[in-house]
Amino acid sequence: MTDSVGSYQQFFAELKRRRVFRVMAAYGIIGFGIIEAAEAIFPRVALPDWAVTLVVWLTLLGFPIAVLLAWAFDATPGGMRRTADATPEEISEIIAQPASRHWSAGLLALAGVLLLFGGWWIGQRDLGPDSDSVTTDMAPADVRLALTDLSNDPRPSLAVLPFVNMSADENQEYFSDGITEEIVNVLAKLPELRVAARTSAFAFKGRQVDLRMVGDSLGVGFLIEGSVRKEGDQLRITAQLIDAADGSHLWSDSYDRTLDNVFQIQTEIAEAIAEALRVPLGIDDASRLVTPTTDIEAYDLYLAGRARMRERSAALREANQLFKAAIARDSMWAPAWAGLAESLELTGWYYEAWDEPPTDSATFVIGRDSLWAGAESAARRALELDPNNASANVALGSVLRNDRRWVDSEEAYVRAISVDPDNPEAHQQYAEMLLDVGRIVEGRRAAERAVALDRVPIRILWHARGLIVDGRAENALPVIEAGFDEFPGDPILATVLGEAYAHLGRLLRSGLLRRRPGGRGRCADASLRAIWKL
Repeated sequence: MTDSVGSYQQFFAELKRRRVFRVMAAYGIIGFGIIEAAEAIFPRVALPDWAVTLVVWLTLLGFPIAVLLAWAFDATPGGMRRTADATPEEISEIIAQPASRHWSAGLLALAGVLLLFGGWWIGQRDLGPDSDSVTTDMAPADVRLALTDLSNDPRPSLAVLPFVNMSADENQEYFSDGITEEIVNVLAKLPELRVAARTSAFAFKGRQVDLRMVGDSLGVGFLIEGSVRKEGDQLRITAQLIDAADGSHLWSDSYDRTLDNVFQIQTEIAEAIAEALRVPLGIDDASRLVTPTTDIEAYDLYLAGRARMRERSAALREANQLFKAAIARDSMWAPAWAGLAESLELTGWYYEAWDEPPTDSATFVIGRDSLWAGAESAARRALELDPNNASANVALGSVLRNDRRWVDSEEAYVRAISVDPDNPEAHQQYAEMLLDVGRIVEGRRAAERAVALDRVPIRILWHARGLIVDGRAENALPVIEAGFDEFPGDPILATVLGEAYAHLGRLLRSGLLRRRPGGRGRCADASLRAIWKL
């Protein structure tokens, strides 16, 4: 036993004499710096990802070589010389040194090794997915297409502006808004069309604006306007297709039907738009564009539920009840289950909408997990009834992401994007998941796609946040500034502005903040103050 301890001490004494510990520590620090520099610089000079991978592996492979060279050679004023064998006195002198000196050398070497392999781990995390993940390259072709720049999209593009409520009852506005959203969803199923997101188009609700300006703002070539009048079971829907470039009308029609023909009207409008724009439907049977219910009351409850869900916060409680009422009337209708799944998943983030508000952290976790379990159950039921329901796949992906079931979550998001490549919510939620697991480049691209499809503050936030976590906070600033130009004083954008400045290490009251006009500087200043207090 004594001999083994002696041999152990002699070996480590020899490592110290030959300065191997010092080389290990120095190499780890320098190697980590090289890897981090490659990850930060290479993407900015348009070098491919494999170039970073090459640097990482060359740095790792150089480590044992450096250790062997440190063992075998000494650096002297006369150049590199082979290390002379130690005398017994030298080894004994090193062994006799205080333990603190032994430990400090070993700990420095260990820190260098950990730092080096930490750089490798970060590089692997940022450069690509885990081995058991679904990657964009593995995804179907239409998913890869969905990540391209919109300027490269050759398809005709259009936006559906909010249909005007012409009913005598002003409270029927949820119905006209719902019909608008349903027409958006139907047209989005036509693969040869690109349809602007509902939220972007609804920004023009109730505003008298030049249609050419609307087309430019939404980045579309065509607009659909219309109105809805609902009196009892009688329904009148008018719609017209407009060329945004010159305001000319390409098609218009009106539909006077009973309420139970509402799904047929949606199909006929989609067929008419496709014919006017000379694009194929892309499916054999146009009736597959809609998922009808046999209970019109269930449909009305569903539209009311979606209207309440869009309000978020406490309104989610009523949305949940409306979706459940719709399901009670038609339990075989997939959209109602999908709506419930979306609403329950959102409710987990808004405790003011809970039936029993949490009193402490334990009840909060229990209540939230219960809501998300209900959301997962509802999403899976919707997908049993209709595997191609994009909303159900997005809701399921979000629930699974909340539970850190990353692979299953990604599969759900990819299915949603496969079904609906222009779905901004699917791209945003997918971006959040990718950033959560450290797949930064993919997450940033998905966030960019989401904001290109739907320029609203929450998507601008994730676009900017993707840039920030990718080490490009300076590039996030103009993105946030452009957002402030569209949404002055928005608190969501103020939050991400604070994150950008925190990452840049700017002073709280920098000149750039003071130059920002209007209320934006004050809003950003408040955001930064809140962050500095944490």
